[in-house]
Amino acid sequence: MKLVELVEAGDLAGVVRELGALSPEQRGACAAGLRAHREAVSRRANTAEVKTALFAAELGCQVTPDAAASWLLTYRYFKVETWTVDVLDLQPVAWRAELAARLGERATASDTVYTITEHLVHDTGCPPPASRKFVLAWLYNRANNRERPARVRGGVPGADLLERLRADPFTPTLVPLAVARPGRVVFGRPGWLLEAVVALTAEGFADRAELVDNLFRDMAGDPPGGAEAAAMLEAVALTPAEHARVAPARAALAARLLGRLRDDGTHTEPAPFLAFLRALRSTPAENALLVRDHLALLDRSLPVAAHAQEVLAGLDESGLLEPDALTEACERLLLRPERKLVRTQLAWLDRAIQRHPARADRLLADLSIAFGQGDLGLRGCALDLAERHVAGAGESVRDALR
Repeated sequence: MKLVELVEAGDLAGVVRELGALSPEQRGACAAGLRAHREAVSRRANTAEVKTALFAAELGCQVTPDAAASWLLTYRYFKVETWTVDVLDLQPVAWRAELAARLGERATASDTVYTITEHLVHDTGCPPPASRKFVLAWLYNRANNRERPARVRGGVPGADLLERLRADPFTPTLVPLAVARPGRVVFGRPGWLLEAVVALTAEGFADRAELVDNLFRDMAGDPPGGAEAAAMLEAVALTPAEHARVAPARAALAARLLGRLRDDGTHTEPAPFLAFLRALRSTPAENALLVRDHLALLDRSLPVAAHAQEVLAGLDESGLLEPDALTEACERLLLRPERKLVRTQLAWLDRAIQRHPARADRLLADLSIAFGQGDLGLRGCALDLAERHVAGAGESVRDALR
């Protein structure tokens, strides 16, 4: 077989010429022989020229778009060069357009597969594939901004990702698809993908409301990590109206995260969940519906308990915390060994007594729980605080404190 001889000689130009001289049927008949030859080639050392010539010969002998797509997905890491275009150009336009459609379903397989797909779209005039995988591959390719060899069509100029996307003829078609079916790859890390999509949405390439709704729909289905979620929400930068509109979705996420902290707060690293909770920016009214959840966290690890304490203190200062809940918070916190938690709780009680002199009796009773602290310094702080406020208490409370 002449193709095999040309491959053995590493004669890439000769392989391309020979392919052009063969009919489709003849090229198809050569495919089996080339497969057998590949097995022999793989068992010995070969030059780069021999390997490239073999790639060209095998690609040229795939006679249907389906066979060519399967071959490209199998050998998806070779370098796309001018010879790749020469071999593909042996096929009719409709054949190449069909190959683009087949590859578009798996365009994230490699940059090689994406580059060939984009070339075929530009070369044939067919629409860019609408698959989520192609959209993601397109975004990553634009971010990487790899140069194309001669005659390989695709890519756009630009100093950064956003500038390249603005100049890209694919953008009006693919950005709305990115917003409609984003998935974690677009909305997650690396954050610059989402930042670019948000910026293009602001410029009218896609619908902002759809982006926000899909962001929360995706997070509800598969919550991301805390740092990732915080970055996502920072990139989107919800307006006050949007923040209010997605309140049900935010509340559901907050309840879910609180549940994870309650169930796993002493076993797993809580920082990601706490970061996510803070990024949701729940309002006091929303947190007021989750008081029991936050109280349950006061027995957990220091970071978890401190977060719950901060939320509950904020509710108290907003007038949204029942006295029984404050008492329970004191029962759970004032005898803990962590000085930070106890000092914070004492400061909370100090502020509460100053805000509500009429509730001094009950608040001082709550304060007295700290008299059982094992830490003498903390016990002394509690005694000093009681002495400061005892004058405003009733006789029965003063007796009890004594």
